[in-house]
Amino acid sequence: MSLEMWMGAEQEFAAGGQPVHLFEALGRRGVFVFRPADNIPRAHLRNGGVCYVHSNLFEVCTPECRNPLQLVAYEKACEAYARLSSWAHEEQTGERVHLYKTNIASDPKGEVEYTTVGAHENYLVERRGWEGKERLLVPYLVLRQVLFGAGGYVRGDYWISPRAIFPKTVYSETSSDYPIMSVRDEPHAGEGLFRVHVVNGEGARSEYTTFLKFSTTSYVLQAIQGGHIEDVPDLADPISAGIEIAGDLGGDWSVKLSDGGRIKVTDYLNAYYLEGLEDLFSEREAGEHDKTALRELKWTLAKLDQGLFEDLETSLEWTIKLSVIERGLQENFSPEEGLDKQSQKEAAAYQYTAVTEPLFDELVDRRGIRTIASEGEVEGAFMGPPDGSRGELRVSVAKNFGEAMHSLSWSYVKLKRGRGHVQYDFPELEGWTQEKVLWTLSDISSMIELMRAREPAK
Repeated sequence: MSLEMWMGAEQEFAAGGQPVHLFEALGRRGVFVFRPADNIPRAHLRNGGVCYVHSNLFEVCTPECRNPLQLVAYEKACEAYARLSSWAHEEQTGERVHLYKTNIASDPKGEVEYTTVGAHENYLVERRGWEGKERLLVPYLVLRQVLFGAGGYVRGDYWISPRAIFPKTVYSETSSDYPIMSVRDEPHAGEGLFRVHVVNGEGARSEYTTFLKFSTTSYVLQAIQGGHIEDVPDLADPISAGIEIAGDLGGDWSVKLSDGGRIKVTDYLNAYYLEGLEDLFSEREAGEHDKTALRELKWTLAKLDQGLFEDLETSLEWTIKLSVIERGLQENFSPEEGLDKQSQKEAAAYQYTAVTEPLFDELVDRRGIRTIASEGEVEGAFMGPPDGSRGELRVSVAKNFGEAMHSLSWSYVKLKRGRGHVQYDFPELEGWTQEKVLWTLSDISSMIELMRAREPAK
């Protein structure tokens, strides 16, 4: 059995007051394959993903990906769609709107100090091996920020994970509660699967960070399902622990446990998660990218444990930003005149996260920031769905039956029938060969013909 797991990423981009205009501009570039006739800004993309406006933010989601290597390419394609929307908008209006892959933003209404710009993660697990084990994941999600924090400024100070200020609860079905993990039972797949929905994630420009984050999290989930991680000490206060770690750049991170003791973060991750991953790898068929991910995880944890952050300045997002902004502001940026030093740093952080600016790509070349996906892989992820995936079916359905469709979801299509509609489900994730796609298209076509034959004569 391999270590593949279906997964996906959702990224909201801060776009000022123009998200709907950007959405419409992207649609004019021919990348939408289906948009419902309800004027709600939501559309399916030609690569099997989805673009929509949510809470006045421009959002792009990847299609279902089989593994973290594939996901990195599709996550970079999300950035490319956002960038294209800006170009298309500027071409029509002459106005340039930047899109920022940031993780917190100032509240435009002024009602609170910060509002969130979300980056969610989705992993499909076997329901039977997951239910009742959610608590085993919680400490990992709190502590993993030392590995995958996006870095940024909170009230003038640099934090490892700015998102740590948001969670109000550990679990909730409602995202407005700002949980660490959503427990809404909405797999968009067969009944035997459950979607682990991490809503307190952070988007990173660093491909290495994205690759290692999705790799490690998918392995932790599989190790929990397989019984390789069966018990972990509860944190005394997961939310407070997250905040405490996020604001500490010293590297001597520790957390208080529910039994009153304390433990170093790296010791906790090594003892209660890494050992379980090694057991998992011993019984599964690991691909080359899996072996790379596990090796890099061990190396990175060792560097963090030793406090050798400078060795991570081309790999982990928060250490990259710390280096290029806190230590190399004048070298890497051209600060606007008249800004004080702190405002210059915060402006630099926004410039770093702007997918509409060339700065990050220049830093990749100049500083040797590590990459994962080739240009060809990202271009392929922009142009079409993963081969043999359910995304291929959705795109084919949209192209063939657009006029007959009422709406399209991840796992079903609703076809128009008089004043109502009829639903055709496709919950399966595996086995979408060309033959199966063609058979399904034929089956849908037969359903449409049958409905039309039963319509009363006008």
